[in-house]
Amino acid sequence: MAKSAQDLQRRAESIAVPFPPLLIAAQRVAASVFQGVHGRRRSGPGETFWQFRRYQPTDPVSLIDWRQSAKSQRVYVREQEWEASQSVWLWCDRSPSMEYHSKEVPESKAIRAKLLLLALASLLLRAGEQVGLVQYGGKPLRGNGALPRLAEAITGQDAIPQISTPPRMKLPRHAHVVLISDFLEPPGDLEDIIKWFAGQGLAGHLAQVLDPAEETLPFTGRARFTGLEGEGETVIGRVEAVRADYSKRLTLHRENLSAITSRTGWNFLSHRTDRPPEMALLSLYLTLSGSLGRLF
Repeated sequence: MAKSAQDLQRRAESIAVPFPPLLIAAQRVAASVFQGVHGRRRSGPGETFWQFRRYQPTDPVSLIDWRQSAKSQRVYVREQEWEASQSVWLWCDRSPSMEYHSKEVPESKAIRAKLLLLALASLLLRAGEQVGLVQYGGKPLRGNGALPRLAEAITGQDAIPQISTPPRMKLPRHAHVVLISDFLEPPGDLEDIIKWFAGQGLAGHLAQVLDPAEETLPFTGRARFTGLEGEGETVIGRVEAVRADYSKRLTLHRENLSAITSRTGWNFLSHRTDRPPEMALLSLYLTLSGSLGRLF
């Protein structure tokens, strides 16, 4: 494994140590009976027959099993088994804009995003969950050997340009998706992606990573701003004169992102690179464990 991947993995594991494994304790255990390695038996939108039960007025007529009902004086419906995949799919933005960091912050947004991704993966793997990378699809990984492979995958192709939105990969229904980026593109572009994943039955969590300079615009006087992804240049005569408007626009942008995620039942959080990564990891941990507890 390349040295950079080893260093990133080591840091990710170190910040994950204080947290308990992402096991979903009483609520999850009481709600389901796990079958095999990855499945569980619970009524839901599956394809495998589970049991017959008495017809309820709220049940669609299409669920009635007329053959079974004909054997008695009662009407029965067929319940299917809901085999919910215990997998979490991670993605972090590796587009050029993520390489930005201000002078006061030694770590780029890209490094912080990768660190958070691997730290979260470490927690999930310790809990026995399956973890995959959105951009690769395929089968998710599990076990002790998975984390080095994930670290190598997200650090080994840094020279290849990446787009700032995740690819639309087909993933298992009832899985979870965690997307980490600065999410500075137009909200409408992101909404299309979220709707696409949510349409597959996936639960989702967005973690926005920003440099403090992107949040506070601390510059003064005349400044030239150059886009890192071909957006061109903008010269502002007095940066302090636009700071308040900039802050309002950023706040509105975040509110739009939060509204988009709320409409689809997803979650949104924001993190700054000048703050400890443990803060963001704790937020992700609480959000993801709570969501898993409700769904599984």
